[in-house]
Amino acid sequence: MLGLANPLGLLTLASVAVLIVLTQLRRRSHVSTVSSLILWKQLPERPLERQRFRPDLLFVLRLLLLLALVGGYALPWIGGPGGDAASGLAIVLDVSASMQVREAAGSRFALARRRLDELVGGLPSAAPVMIVAAADRPRVALRWTTDRGRITERLAALEPLDTPTDLAPAVELALGEAARRPGAGVAVLTDLPPSAGGLAPARLAGVDWIAIGRRDDNLAITDLAVDAPPFAEPADVHVEVEVRNFGSASRATTLEATLDGSPWTRQALGLAAHAGRRVSLGAPPASGLLRVRIAGNDALPVDDEAVAWVPSQPPLDVLLVTESDALGAAFRTLVATVPRGHLEVVNHAGLAERAGLESVDGVVTVFDHQVPASIDGAGSVLYLAPPPGNPVCPGARMVEDASVVDWEPDDPVLQGFGSLAAVEVARATQLLLPEWGTAAVTAASRRAAFPFLVVGERAGRRRACLGAELPVQPSSSDAMPLVLLTLGTLRWLAEPAAETPITLATGVPVRAAGAALRSADGVRASGDPPVVLAERAGIHRLEGAGGADRLVLASLLSADESDVGRDGGGERPATAAPASAPSTSGRRDLSWWFYVAAAALLALEWAVWGLVG
Repeated sequence: MLGLANPLGLLTLASVAVLIVLTQLRRRSHVSTVSSLILWKQLPERPLERQRFRPDLLFVLRLLLLLALVGGYALPWIGGPGGDAASGLAIVLDVSASMQVREAAGSRFALARRRLDELVGGLPSAAPVMIVAAADRPRVALRWTTDRGRITERLAALEPLDTPTDLAPAVELALGEAARRPGAGVAVLTDLPPSAGGLAPARLAGVDWIAIGRRDDNLAITDLAVDAPPFAEPADVHVEVEVRNFGSASRATTLEATLDGSPWTRQALGLAAHAGRRVSLGAPPASGLLRVRIAGNDALPVDDEAVAWVPSQPPLDVLLVTESDALGAAFRTLVATVPRGHLEVVNHAGLAERAGLESVDGVVTVFDHQVPASIDGAGSVLYLAPPPGNPVCPGARMVEDASVVDWEPDDPVLQGFGSLAAVEVARATQLLLPEWGTAAVTAASRRAAFPFLVVGERAGRRRACLGAELPVQPSSSDAMPLVLLTLGTLRWLAEPAAETPITLATGVPVRAAGAALRSADGVRASGDPPVVLAERAGIHRLEGAGGADRLVLASLLSADESDVGRDGGGERPATAAPASAPSTSGRRDLSWWFYVAAAALLALEWAVWGLVG
C-alpha cells in the first residue's frame, strides 16, 4: 500500500509552471558583443515571434530536482497498518494532599507508587510510558519514554503536595496524549472513585481506574477567620476557627492557638461523627503570626494546623490635597471616627509650597480629582476620582449612575467586609487597569463594567485608585457603604507593606500587591504584580525585588480534601478501548529517498550548468 502523510504538499506542483515561465524568459533575451550599433539601428523592427518551448538538459534536471523536493514534502510512505510498535500507557497519578493519608500498609501515595511499579513492570520493554501528576492542576511529570530507569527515578522524586484535587484536567490530558498513540491505554491512580473525577462516564470507558484507601478517621481545621474591621480597637478584632470531624466515630481533641510563638488559648473539644464546630477564640492579645492547631493522631496531619495574620492597627495620618472645602469637611468627619486619626488639608498651591512630599513619608496622601506628574518621595497614595487620561490611574471617561457588581472578598483591602452590593455612586471615573495594579472592586454603568477600586504597589509604595469621590455628607445612610470602602482602603494604605504577609489557601492562586517575587520551595510566584500559588502548607519567605522579602502564610482549608473517607479501594478496568488516531505503525517512510535524489540531481545540475555556461 502506498500513501501520502502530507497530501496537501502536492499543491507545490504549481512551482513547475513557474520553472517553465522562468526558462522561457531567460531564452528570449541574451547578451551579444558587437563592434558597432550602426547597422543594427538601420534594421526595421519586427514583432516578437512566439517561440516554441524546447526543453534542454538543464531544464530536465531542474524539473526532476523540483519534483523530487515536492515528493519529499508530501511525505510518501509504503506498507500498511501493523503492530510492530508496542502499546504505551499514560498514567495519571494523584499527588494531592489526601494521598498523604496513612493507611495500615503505608501512605496512600506509597501504595499507589507500588501499584504503578507493577503496571510498568507488566508492560513490554518497548512500550512507552507517560506520567501526569494531578493535584490542583495537571503537571506532566514525565513525557513519553521507554527508559525504565528514568521512569523509576522520576517516580522516586514525586511526592504528594498539600493542595486540593482536580482530576478532570489531568485525565483529559492523558486521554488526549494516549489518542495520539495507537493502542495506548490510560490508568488513573487516586484515592477518589471515578464518580468524583468530574468526567462523563463515556470518557472514562477507556480508563483503568485504580482507587486506593479506606481510612476515614480525620479531624481538620477547615476555616480560620480573623475579623479585623478598619481601624478597630484591639478588643474589636475577632478570631474564629472551624473544626470538623470527618470520621464515622466521635472524637475528642484539643485546640491550641499561639501568637508569635507565645501561647494564647487552649480549648478541649468534643466532636460527634461527621460533625463540625465553629469555635470563637475572642480578641487576640496582640498582632502578629497566629498559629492554630488541633491535637490528635488522625489520618491526615497536614490539615491539623492553620496559620493567619492578626494585623496591627496603625494610626491614620492623612494629607488631603483638594480644592473643595466641602470634601475637606467630609474627610474631617470621617477621620474623626478613627482612633488616633489625624488629618491635614491643603490645596494644590499649598502642596507646592511644602518642602516636598519627602516630609510626609509614612502619611497616606489623598489626591482629589488630580494626579500629580511626580510623587516619587511620597508614601502611600489614594487617588479619588482621578481625571481620565492620566498615566498613573488611567481612565476612559466619566459615567453616570454606577454600581458595584463584583469584588474580590479575599483581597487584603476588603478584609472584614461583607457584601459591597450596596455601593452606588451618581458619577464615577471609568477606570482602566494600570500595569502596576489589580481590580479589587468592579462597578458597572449602563455602558460597561470597569475597575472601580484598583490597588497595588509602585516603586515600593502602595497605591490605590478609587473611581468615585467621597460624599460631602459621609454620615448619611446612603453614603455609608462607600465610606466604609474608603476606610478599608485607607487602612490598607496605612499598613506597613513590607511587614504584612500574604495569606492564602494552598492550591488557590492569589494576586498580591507589590513587586515581582522569586519562587521558593513549595510556593510559586510569577508576574509583576506577582501571582502567588502555595503548594505546601506552612510559613514561607519569598525574596522580592530590592531585597524586600515577603512572608507567605499557607494553609490547607478544604473540606473536600480533608474528607478522606472512601467507600473502599478497588480496580475498575476499562470497558472500551480509548479513542486513538489512525495507526501509522508498519509504514516505511519514503520521503528521505526523495531528498537524497534531490541532492544528487542538484549536484548533477551544477555540473551540467558549469559545462554549458
